[in-house]
Amino acid sequence: MSKNHHKVIIFDTTMRDGELTPGVKMNLQQKITISQLLEEMGVDIIEVGYPASSQKDFDEVFHISKIIKNSTICGLASSNSNEIITLAEAIKPAIRGRIHTYTPVNLKNQSKLSKQEVLATIKDSVSLARNYCDDVEWSAFDAPRSEPDFLCKSIETAINSGATTVSTPDSLGLASPEEFSQLLQMIFNRVPNIDQAVVSVHCHDDLGMAVDNSLIALSCGVRQIECAINGLGARKGNADFSKVVMEVLKQENYQLGINTSLMSKAAELIFQITGIGKAK
Repeated sequence: MSKNHHKVIIFDTTMRDGELTPGVKMNLQQKITISQLLEEMGVDIIEVGYPASSQKDFDEVFHISKIIKNSTICGLASSNSNEIITLAEAIKPAIRGRIHTYTPVNLKNQSKLSKQEVLATIKDSVSLARNYCDDVEWSAFDAPRSEPDFLCKSIETAINSGATTVSTPDSLGLASPEEFSQLLQMIFNRVPNIDQAVVSVHCHDDLGMAVDNSLIALSCGVRQIECAINGLGARKGNADFSKVVMEVLKQENYQLGINTSLMSKAAELIFQITGIGKAK
């Protein structure tokens, strides 16, 4: 094992998923301030926006890509080739850029043909992203509700096509820690090339389990946690950044590169911008 085996990668989506919080919008200047603080904190990956969704998001990702030097700048795209190309343009100025693309994998009640089509879409979209960027993350959208065989095949296909990180999101925030742990253990046991990528989780807090699910994932072999400051995010929000960091630090066998002395400053900044306080 490499000496980084136990390094936990922190992926912050305060600015991307955080803008899905009802009533929350951030402007370019606010996002610059947030991203500079995240970089100062030592956040590994900063997800800034969804460039194909609006000119606003494109401009934010592009501008922040020029400013940030140490953290990896990331944007989101569906498996639509135009969205991936738009995202590739947006992160072009970044010293370290990442393309994050997702494909819905909950195909219950669908025909075998449509499953083959989805696998082809995963292959094509991840391969396209890799043409533009060496750092590609692929997310299995709605993973907990998808068929286990198809989920495993989808993840295997994404890794074979060049995904360097694969994420298993609890997209609807409905998995219990036991269910989520079983899902992840199955993936690690059944996806033959799983050790060729970093495995990530992105947990929503609809049942109040986002932090618990993120932490239990580490013991299954997950090495990246996606979270947001003050738990911002769609519906009930994402795993709360500072809670995740503090809980990981309590466990001696993991390393984190986060400067915890700046976390309260970050929580206060997000509160000032959004009016949403630190998750209790």
